[in-house]
Amino acid sequence: MRFLILLPLLFSTPWLSGRAQTAQQIAPNELVRQVVAHELQADAGDHSHWMYQVVTRVPPPEKSTTVVEANNGDLTVLNAIDGRPLTPDQRSAEQRRIQRFIADPNLQDKARRAAAADDKKTEQLFGMLPDAFLYTYKEWTGDTVKLEFHPNPAFSAHSSDAYVFHKMDGYLVVNTKEQRLVEIAGRLSNGVQFAGGLLGHLDPGGTFDVHREAVAPGHWVVTRLQVNMNGKVLFFKTIAVQQDEIHCHFRRIPDETTLAQAEKLAREESAKIPGQ
Repeated sequence: MRFLILLPLLFSTPWLSGRAQTAQQIAPNELVRQVVAHELQADAGDHSHWMYQVVTRVPPPEKSTTVVEANNGDLTVLNAIDGRPLTPDQRSAEQRRIQRFIADPNLQDKARRAAAADDKKTEQLFGMLPDAFLYTYKEWTGDTVKLEFHPNPAFSAHSSDAYVFHKMDGYLVVNTKEQRLVEIAGRLSNGVQFAGGLLGHLDPGGTFDVHREAVAPGHWVVTRLQVNMNGKVLFFKTIAVQQDEIHCHFRRIPDETTLAQAEKLAREESAKIPGQ
């Protein structure tokens, strides 16, 4: 889910007139509900296309990629591994992979369906925020407020993802002026068992942390994602969900950009890397 373009803000909304007034007049769960509704509305109305860099530090090896959002799917191009430009053999293999993707509508459709499924899951989990947790105001800093959250015992999760998410304690940071989510972090304090442990478990202490910021007026994106989860599923399979990503260097591109044009943009970006 991209949470990108902001619809026109209604600055006359009463709860935006001051920090103290927000705390006094808006219950913390209601503030979260308003922010979530605004984010979902903004995301539904966003049709912009962007190019940006992703540095994946975990799982190793560290990889640097360029992502270009084309009109019929996103193109991802590997630029470097462990801080070093690709070797000639690696560049050739990457070029063959890209050409297969551009030439094969089935691969493109598969990628779009996977992305749509991820977006839907993210939207569902994001939409849980107002009801799945109980919030308390903790700290004000300028236009942002930090709220701590704990599971709402009255909430019932209807999927395994929602079940795990609902078990988190943590905090979120909201920009009250723009009604945007700045950060959300959670910790699995007590661990999670599936079917009493028969189908597996997630160990206590698992964490996630997502940072977002505006990279253009009204345009908010994820800039940092960290996940650290461990456990077992189906009796024997140990799982380790370790992820650490930085998203940076966002640049808007024409909305009608094709995959072929996206490849050209990615090549131009890759050419800026020494040694490529």
